[in-house]
Amino acid sequence: MKKILVFLMACLVMTSGCAFVAYVSQESGKGQLMTALEGSPLNPSPLFVTAFDDSMPSVSHDGKWVAFKRVVGGFDRIIVRQTGDAAGTTEKDLAQGTRPRWAPGDDWVLFRNQGKIYRIRPDGTSLAQITNPGTTVTDNFGHAYWNANTIVFGRGTGTGPGQVVGIYLQDLAAASATGILSGYSMPAVAHSGTMMACEVKYYFGWGIVHYISIFEIPSLQYLYTIQFTYAPGSPSPSITGVSGVAFSADDSRLFFSAIPPNETKREIYSIKLDGSDLKRLLTNTWDDVYPEGYK
Repeated sequence: MKKILVFLMACLVMTSGCAFVAYVSQESGKGQLMTALEGSPLNPSPLFVTAFDDSMPSVSHDGKWVAFKRVVGGFDRIIVRQTGDAAGTTEKDLAQGTRPRWAPGDDWVLFRNQGKIYRIRPDGTSLAQITNPGTTVTDNFGHAYWNANTIVFGRGTGTGPGQVVGIYLQDLAAASATGILSGYSMPAVAHSGTMMACEVKYYFGWGIVHYISIFEIPSLQYLYTIQFTYAPGSPSPSITGVSGVAFSADDSRLFFSAIPPNETKREIYSIKLDGSDLKRLLTNTWDDVYPEGYK
């Protein structure tokens, strides 16, 4: 215990040297933002406690702020709050929307609302619509900053098989999007800005093959692919429903939630970028979702 306390104190003094995981616990039946030092298993504690249903955390690159989704009166709102603010005095309600993501300089928050992508300053000013998907498609398939001047996002016609159109780039100063990866969706950009993870699923009569591919930024050179196979009734069941893929704080691993074999609730996992060393990080009787690494 003494060694753990010394380590935690060192992390408080030198936060940039310690790697954390933020995620959402559904233990109470509503979302609670949690944090833990990276490890296996995780030893989590609340990021802060509220009476609301909070979810989808995104911690700023400097580790000082968290943006997240809160359900208020049946509507999804984008909230920002300092990570160490137990009383909530720094909390700001920015806009209606979901899935906030910080810009590389922590000067903008990117989010989605009604199938379009927007950005806003952390102080609630300068709200601007970024994408204009038209009437037959939506931009509900993941989004992130490709770099300080460009966003990357997934576009599609629906959530069923074959309805993902692909991944697009859009310069923030331009009005048009450029497709870069057909059939892929849910882009997640590494903290270093040098890699992107994204996914593609293939549906068969016997099940689903789910690939998580990692590409170099900006060249789009292929680096790794991790394969998950979901085959109901298989004599060798595996994890299913991998989602919410994000990079660890040092970009050496991916975090995600999935349903363990022969269980029904989601747990947090991590895996190396080459698909080795899969680790289950939590063992609970409730859903744990939306993990993200940060320092």
